[in-house]
Amino acid sequence: MVMHLPKIPLNNWVDMAVEWLQTNLKPLFALITAIIEPTVQFFQTIFDTAPPLVVALVIAFLAFLASRLSIALFTFLGLLLIDNLGYWSESAETIALVLTATIISIVIGIPMGIWSARSQRVQNVLNPILDFMQTMPAFVYLIPAVFFFSLGSVPGVIASVIFSMPPTIRLTNLGIRQVAEDLIEAADAFGSSPRQKLIKVQLPLARPTILAGVNQTIMLSLSMVVISSMIGAGGLGAIVLQSISRLEVGKGFEGGVAIVIIAIILDRITQNMGKQKSATRVSQNQNFLGRWGKPITALVAVAVLVSFGLYKQAVPGSGGKKITLAYVNWESEVASTNVIKKVLENEGYKVELKLVEAGPMWSGVAAGNADAMVAAWLPLTHKDFYKQYKDQIDNLGPNLKGTRIGLAVPKYVKANTIDDLKKDKSQFDNEIIGIDSGAGIMQATEKALKSYDLGMKLVEGSDAAMTATLQKAINAKKPIVVTGWVPHWMFKQYDLKFLKDPKKVYGGTEQINTMASKDLKGKDPKAHKILDQFHWAVGDMQQVMLKIHKGQKPEKAAAEWVKENPEKVKQWTK
Repeated sequence: MVMHLPKIPLNNWVDMAVEWLQTNLKPLFALITAIIEPTVQFFQTIFDTAPPLVVALVIAFLAFLASRLSIALFTFLGLLLIDNLGYWSESAETIALVLTATIISIVIGIPMGIWSARSQRVQNVLNPILDFMQTMPAFVYLIPAVFFFSLGSVPGVIASVIFSMPPTIRLTNLGIRQVAEDLIEAADAFGSSPRQKLIKVQLPLARPTILAGVNQTIMLSLSMVVISSMIGAGGLGAIVLQSISRLEVGKGFEGGVAIVIIAIILDRITQNMGKQKSATRVSQNQNFLGRWGKPITALVAVAVLVSFGLYKQAVPGSGGKKITLAYVNWESEVASTNVIKKVLENEGYKVELKLVEAGPMWSGVAAGNADAMVAAWLPLTHKDFYKQYKDQIDNLGPNLKGTRIGLAVPKYVKANTIDDLKKDKSQFDNEIIGIDSGAGIMQATEKALKSYDLGMKLVEGSDAAMTATLQKAINAKKPIVVTGWVPHWMFKQYDLKFLKDPKKVYGGTEQINTMASKDLKGKDPKAHKILDQFHWAVGDMQQVMLKIHKGQKPEKAAAEWVKENPEKVKQWTK
């Protein structure tokens, strides 16, 4: 008889710790948010307000001062290419997030590295913590970041700092410890204090190693910022996430090229800053600009960008009231969110969209980081989220009725009920093609697998991956079973049928509800009223979805529908 040790309830302990921190450290989290959010907005305003050509010239000039002409030329042409591809605003947001995360990492990391270099005991304590920080999968950092800071730029920066700070600490420690002993002895012989020895001997000699750590921190920050798009951090990561979810290879490649350009620019500049310059080159630079020429010129260049940002912030009436809408990357929600966004913009609002996963979408509205969402599938799909957050949100009721979820197959498949799948599972390769794991329909399908004893595998993916697999199977007249829901454009384009569900695992008809933050009604009654009155039909949504599927941009498809349906829109805005 094999004895099994009881499972250590580590997950319960972690959940309890997170709950305690959420309850008792709210003021600290609010303070951190109050520091990080304006910093990110400031950097983004600087890069996104001035004309792209001006920004490209200034950054290229700074690259020339920090490195050499070839890098400055690459910087200028690379930034112009990003603007030409149409990703300037997203790139500005990404750079703002990276700069904020890097500054915080340096402010914390370098002092920690110095402390570690001066105390072996501190180093012994820090090393396992840094090992843990560097080996933990990057996605894991998104979970506590969402719990403590909801969604948006702040949790993205926090996750990036935790993930990217270790190289700065390690290499600062290493650089100081590698300073030659005879130089330390000489400093001691001249009567240097520990502070003088650190500032005038150890840090200058350790500078290349420290900057190598900063370089690694910047690169890791950039990679984490891209991943953080899953919790609404935005930027180029959101472009990549959309492309993955919708299988838009070309758009994903463009977003990837923009990320690579930014990475190369940041990498080359910081690498060259860390290199020790020869005496000849130092002399040439001093002859060219004088001893203080470079710092003064760099400050002037930065001042040009800052002045644009400050002017933009000072100009009144630069936009209407701001409304933030969260949504998941399902084609139904892309359609509805962009339609209500267009309606609100026509009413004078400045609308920001945050593309996130289902969990962060609900927590973001509950915490007030997003004003509303029009993507709550009830009573089954988002049942668990609604149960968790129903007391923290304002349920404005359904914006679309008559939805349905279940398992769908092409009409040429003989199976008519879920039970029929068991008769010949091999024709479906023993698989049910699903979407993202956080969706309620996936949880319902896992329940169906057990209830009907199907013995099949549920394949996780995305909406786009599921429909691409479906299209491939239909073209080959091959049997396939997928997770399906109405409204969805695939029911307009293909001859599909839902499998009957006698055990009612998938429930009956569903509806999509609008959820608003608790404070929206008091903060902006007009926006709250428009969202409350937003309601359309399955056919309306599928019109927009089909246009998006056929390649039209969501913004354009939504704008066309709003223009073609003035009477319906009038009912929402009256």
